[in-house]
Amino acid sequence: MKRHTLKKTAAAVAIALTATIGFALTVPDATDTTSSTSLSTAASKETLETKRKLLEERQQKVEHEALEAVTGTQNALIALQKKDIKKAMTLLQDVSGKLDILLAKYPGLNLIPANIEMDVIDFNGDSKQVEKLTNAADDLLENHKVQEARHILDELISEMRITTTSIPLGTFPVAIKEAVSLINKGKTDEAEDALYEVLNMLVKTTEIMPLPVLRAEAFLTAASELEHKSDLTQAASRTEILKLTDAAKDKLKLAEILGYGDKDDYKVLYDAIDEIKNVMFSEKSAAAWDKIKASLAALKNKLIHPGK
Repeated sequence: MKRHTLKKTAAAVAIALTATIGFALTVPDATDTTSSTSLSTAASKETLETKRKLLEERQQKVEHEALEAVTGTQNALIALQKKDIKKAMTLLQDVSGKLDILLAKYPGLNLIPANIEMDVIDFNGDSKQVEKLTNAADDLLENHKVQEARHILDELISEMRITTTSIPLGTFPVAIKEAVSLINKGKTDEAEDALYEVLNMLVKTTEIMPLPVLRAEAFLTAASELEHKSDLTQAASRTEILKLTDAAKDKLKLAEILGYGDKDDYKVLYDAIDEIKNVMFSEKSAAAWDKIKASLAALKNKLIHPGK
């Protein structure tokens, strides 16, 4: 399992996005003995592009003043800890100014995005390996070896987590002003405690996106595009489309067995993918692909926003 933690401020995300190169999904020749590896590599590249797009979408919602307000508050706390009262006051006055701008721009909005963090945990195995590991964990749990089982289960994660840190405009600005008031009264220790509390007001929301589902989406997107490839015969296209849809189902089954959603959440999507085999290159094809797209979107929405 590969684990990558990307903790980025909004500015850092913007720089990273500018430097990121998108990848296109390529389909290997049907006779290629390494097609399975090639498909996996292609899906990983396409998933990278998806990650870039998701980060870009969320980065666009981050307000520069909000980021500066959080950073300024953190630096003011550090200044107070170093007994640099003048610097702390200057920083907090600037923070108040940034917050006033946000209040004027968004008078009815409670949470303002200020920062983004991404954590990617990638399980490299397949469904059979998941079953083997879960069986091992079950045996350990039966013998009350909870911690050993926990270490195994910790491996069974394949997801991208995007965490957004937001400023609560209803309470944050007032709390900053109260901290400034405490400093003016010479109560620097109390002001320091107040800033700790201010930073604890920040709200974090995390979206979890299963990587196998994103990879399945990449395969299905490529498969739908193949029907319109002018440089392939229908027979060749059909072979490649079936290869891609089978790969997509394998990824979806991996997501299912890893516990991302329930069996019923996937049944509609499996049925929609199977339907393509019967309507490929016919007038019913477009409707079938639309059904797959809608079913996949519904699954992703349920997994990313559970309870909604």
